[in-house]
Amino acid sequence: MNSFEIGNTEFGIGKISLSIENELLTLEINGNDDVFDELMKADDCEWSWALYPPRIYLRSVPYKGEKIVIDSDFLAHYDAALYMMEHNDFTGVLEVTDSSIEIHGLVYIDRKASALAVIAERAAV
Repeated sequence: MNSFEIGNTEFGIGKISLSIENELLTLEINGNDDVFDELMKADDCEWSWALYPPRIYLRSVPYKGEKIVIDSDFLAHYDAALYMMEHNDFTGVLEVTDSSIEIHGLVYIDRKASALAVIAERAAV
């Protein structure tokens, strides 16, 4: 079930940090270091310029248990990005349930949009 996918590349799930306090959500999900290292061994890896796996984060976002729509207005008001050698905007939907954390949308890396899908089991948090 755990998956951190950008375009057609699976980065796996590494460290996850989730905090919901005083109706503020802070979340960080990292790609898996071992999966990333294996990807980098391929001569034709499209991510060969990266030094470490991607990390997606949202910090101090108001949260009352509903889905969060991440759009340009949201990004203008809250600290949220996908970090992969630089902070990259992403848009989509975040849903936190009792069993999982899911983000589905698009990420913009080097002005190119790629599909983004992150699914992490809450048990891992």
